[in-house]
Amino acid sequence: MEIVSIFGKNLFAIKHTGEEKDEFSRLFELWQDPEYLEDFFENNMDDLGNGFWGSISIEKAIFKTFEYAKEFEKTLLDLSEKSSSGQIDGLKIIFKPLYDTQYLTTSFKKSKAKQTWLRLYALRVEDDVYIITGGAIKLTQKMQDRKHTDLELKKLENCRRFLIDLGIVDVNGVIEEIES
Repeated sequence: MEIVSIFGKNLFAIKHTGEEKDEFSRLFELWQDPEYLEDFFENNMDDLGNGFWGSISIEKAIFKTFEYAKEFEKTLLDLSEKSSSGQIDGLKIIFKPLYDTQYLTTSFKKSKAKQTWLRLYALRVEDDVYIITGGAIKLTQKMQDRKHTDLELKKLENCRRFLIDLGIVDVNGVIEEIES
């Protein structure tokens, strides 16, 4: 596992051992892949049609995902740029605590950013600095309800332990790790 920079000194992602791409790149590529999306929505047809997202066909869900992903990526990069340039509100506008009951401001707080059913999961390193650990298409209310979203909870915790084991406590530690 390693940390890679996505944009400036405030948006990073985990690259898992044996993977070609970091989580940010991997997810946005998948969310633009019609074959992957068709398989995903076919395998999760019950969740797609459960009424939470209305009545939507697989074809429409694929096209919506294309739109959502493009808008999501642009928003993230725009907010990251604002944050890097010293403008007050950046990534913290879109990244929220993973659980509504999380109020403490601690290092490596589990966080999420969302664009309709698309989710990015990240660890908050410090104010307006995040490391993306994974993401998913979330069609159910609870992450524990499906294997693919439950896996993201496990990845969040594994990445948190990885950062703690490296002794990283702030953005300077992240940058030092990347440069080493």
